[in-house]
Amino acid sequence: RNSTQYSIMTSKTDEVESENNTNKKGRPIVVVVGAGSKHNDEDKVTTDNDGSESIFPPSVRWGLGGALALPFAKEGFHICLMGRRPNVLEQVRTAVTAVHLSQNHKDAKVVCVTCDVTDDRSVKEAFEQVISLFCGPDDNSYYYIDLVIFNVAPPYPSNFKFEGWGDFIQPHQIDLTDMNLQMDTQVNGLIRVCRQPQVVPGMIERTRGCILLSGESCCNLNGGFEFGSVAPARAALRSLGQSMFQSYGPMGIHVCNMNIGGIIDSPRTRTWMPAGELTKPDEIAEQFLNAYQQKPSVWSYEIQLSPGLSARKVDMRM
Repeated sequence: RNSTQYSIMTSKTDEVESENNTNKKGRPIVVVVGAGSKHNDEDKVTTDNDGSESIFPPSVRWGLGGALALPFAKEGFHICLMGRRPNVLEQVRTAVTAVHLSQNHKDAKVVCVTCDVTDDRSVKEAFEQVISLFCGPDDNSYYYIDLVIFNVAPPYPSNFKFEGWGDFIQPHQIDLTDMNLQMDTQVNGLIRVCRQPQVVPGMIERTRGCILLSGESCCNLNGGFEFGSVAPARAALRSLGQSMFQSYGPMGIHVCNMNIGGIIDSPRTRTWMPAGELTKPDEIAEQFLNAYQQKPSVWSYEIQLSPGLSARKVDMRM
């Protein structure tokens, strides 16, 4: 077995030689697919469930999507933010740039690219833009995508309700059009992303790369009775991720399911319960960085993130 399959840099932000670009230096790019959210700067002040007002920092303002790039920005990575809402992406870009500058990473770049993972052409054009947006006219560096974070899921159905909050959707009541959208967005969406030449084919060529899948443990691990309308697609995404880990691991590509428990802190969820009972997006994002930095001899193909408050609840019944 070729030992270069398992080569890894001391620091992934270091410049490395590319075998196919011997006269250029390699600069890794982190791509966050689903970097925006339904929240925006207008939500930075909100009323909590106890009636008090909160001002949301960037680590919470856009939910998990907006937080995922922040720990990578602290490390000085070049970052591409992808999503369907360009106005929210620009807000997140401003926050990521501020982190770059606060850590004196003045040469680090962050770009925004609009992308709809349910559309073949949109995905193709989005990834074709990534490299060109980083390369300036006087920049001879070789940029490549070293990490893709897939943080994509369609909204819950409009008539979805959590247990105890009213009638929930029974399995026989599931809308098939919505179920097809769930599957097309998550499973087919991941396939569309991975097949782009800049993603898995490029990672195979370099014998290095990482793909992290964002999932909810209440859906992809446990098909709870109230989650029938969303759990099947999340479970299918997890299953595809397991197949990818086995397929690409020997090629030097790390694929990992990040199973997230609890309810994530955001402007919306602050109205549901006290902030102290919510899972912090920036703390989740730090675990994505930790997974990315794992050495090949100890790769995780699945990581369960659970708040202590849920230790006796569904997350533990795996």
